[in-house]
Amino acid sequence: MPYNSGCRLAGVFVTRAFLSGLFNPCKVKRVIVLTRQPSSAAAKELQAQGAEIYDSDITPKTLEGVDAVVNALGMAASKEVNDNLARAVSEAGVKVYIPNEFGLDMRPLGHYGKPWAIMSTYARELNGGAMKVISVYPGTFLDLIFPMAPLIGLDIQNSRARIGLSVANMVVLATDDPTSVPDFVHLSGGAISWVGLAKIIEKERGENITINIGDVDILKEKIEKEDDKLSAGRYTYAIGASDYSENNVNELVNPSESLWKWDTIEETRSSHQGIAYRC
Repeated sequence: MPYNSGCRLAGVFVTRAFLSGLFNPCKVKRVIVLTRQPSSAAAKELQAQGAEIYDSDITPKTLEGVDAVVNALGMAASKEVNDNLARAVSEAGVKVYIPNEFGLDMRPLGHYGKPWAIMSTYARELNGGAMKVISVYPGTFLDLIFPMAPLIGLDIQNSRARIGLSVANMVVLATDDPTSVPDFVHLSGGAISWVGLAKIIEKERGENITINIGDVDILKEKIEKEDDKLSAGRYTYAIGASDYSENNVNELVNPSESLWKWDTIEETRSSHQGIAYRC
């Protein structure tokens, strides 16, 4: 059962998950990585763990025999690049496709989610909708919106690893039975407000932390006039649309935490005592 992934921010953690003892070799026979940087440290690490690394164009030919593709090209990839990949995946007869989203679900924002056009729209229209397309929304990678996260002890690496495991398991499940996984899924290891996070940090570090609340109307204006992606993300948090604690597939991908443990914000904060740690 071959799979294809990538070598960028999400791709490394998803590939590690496919290569882990939870899935390889009992459920995943081959893990194929297509990357433009086959000599990078990340590619070499994955190759040492058993991944097949290739530097080639992504075409229906290169995807022959592949059951599932995880598109981890990252935020910089254009809509054209993502659509071309989706078309190649569909023409190759791939069963399951995870588009290049891995962030916030902007659908509840309506018009104000326009800077983040849903990458999966085109993919879902291909091949008469025969290919299973799963959009995965774990929320924003914390270090992208909060670069100081490691300095106060938030375990970003562990969080990404859990996302990787979740993606790997939903791909395995959907390959066996496409109806077993929804088309749009949320993951939620924990949900907390910025004020709540500040209070936890204050308790661990014994110092006061000030939270500055911005103007929502300013965010809406920047979305309207500038198509600003960062503002759209901040607006999602501002209106509470990023809270997936009651609407997620945590139990589907990790029944009763039988495969791994979901760490809460409080637990990861306590384990690091609110101080910096090495990523």
